[in-house]
Amino acid sequence: MGVVRGIDYYTGIVFEVFDGKDTKLGALAGGGRYDGLPALFGRPDMGATGVAGGVERTALALSRKPGEREAKAKVFVANTNNDLRAEASSIAATLRAKGISCELELSGRTLRKQMEAASQKSFRIVVIVAPKELSVGKVVLKDMDTGKEATVPTTSLASDIRSRLG
Repeated sequence: MGVVRGIDYYTGIVFEVFDGKDTKLGALAGGGRYDGLPALFGRPDMGATGVAGGVERTALALSRKPGEREAKAKVFVANTNNDLRAEASSIAATLRAKGISCELELSGRTLRKQMEAASQKSFRIVVIVAPKELSVGKVVLKDMDTGKEATVPTTSLASDIRSRLG
């Protein structure tokens, strides 16, 4: 209720987006409702809502040191072949819905290349989606710190990951 945008064509709600860790930086994006603007372009029957973001402020917010940012994902979801990409995506979506931040392989790299990338990016756990294990409702969890692997049911995957992350 305290936001005032300086453009007079706004006709309803206005909003601004801030980085919660650094509000002094200013708004990263802002916008609002402007029902009268489409009429200026010959569409009086259409309402509109819009938003614009600031590239420099967003870049500054993202350039903070890693310790100043939210903790990065500790889980990487890999697949043994591109035919399993949809299943891997579904598993990643389920983990995210349960509050586990993860990244997903989308580039089509071999499993070996995916594991190398996961190691370079310091992921703690890699979920490996493979056809044999998936056919019985399981995936392989690899602890990148110890190198140990375990086959776990997809139904308990989130709790297994949480227990391994501590």
